[in-house]
Amino acid sequence: MDFLKDHEAIREMLRLMEENNRQDQAKEFARLIACVDSMEQQYAAVLSELRDVKQQLSEMPEQRRSMKDALTDMAQTLEDRVGEMREQLQTIRDKIISCAKDAVSGFQQMGVSALDKAVYALGIKKILESVQDKICGSMEKTSASIQRVEAMGQELRSAGNHLKNAGRAAVGKEIQQTDTAREGRFQAAVLAPMRAANAMYAGMNRTIYGALGAVDRLERAAERTRGKRERPSVRQRLEEKKTETQARPLALPDPSRKPHEAAR
Repeated sequence: MDFLKDHEAIREMLRLMEENNRQDQAKEFARLIACVDSMEQQYAAVLSELRDVKQQLSEMPEQRRSMKDALTDMAQTLEDRVGEMREQLQTIRDKIISCAKDAVSGFQQMGVSALDKAVYALGIKKILESVQDKICGSMEKTSASIQRVEAMGQELRSAGNHLKNAGRAAVGKEIQQTDTAREGRFQAAVLAPMRAANAMYAGMNRTIYGALGAVDRLERAAERTRGKRERPSVRQRLEEKKTETQARPLALPDPSRKPHEAAR
């Protein structure tokens, strides 16, 4: 997997930040990179779990066709949504790499201000918020699907128990009570990856929060640094005033005026 932390431009940008009194920005930028790399791994893991769900469903007996079709459609919808989120994540990765390249190249011409300018123009906050909305939506859909599978499984076991007891009653045998809350083999096989995927969504949501926090702090740090650079200190203003005074030409006496007139 190609991690952002290993990208040459990003490593160089972090180095320049550290060496040019931008330690706070470097820390938040590194945190953002770690979050994005983590999300990439989490997406891959969720996709693997959803594909496992589809594999388990493909092995479900044909007599449960309606349940099988409904759950397969659900798994495909979730997989498609994860695919959309991965595309957005790729956009975020591209923007971060572009930011790093601009900062590194701009540093040669503009100096340290290029680092602040690149960070301030990063522009990934809205994309991160969109990804977060999709993650929350996927969590809700997955939770609803888990409840649906649990309910359908319980209904199937209850119906099967009634049929068995009807047969036992017909031949005069004692009716048996079955624990309908206990998950069947196929139900458990389908629910396991669904529950794992939902737990991963929760982890992804925490990672997104971390990334958004890093972006906020990064932008504030860049703004503070830019403001300090644009506002001259008291000492700078005094030095500028002194230079301006020294550069001003001295007033020469008017040769046409008599000495006693000049003394008045």
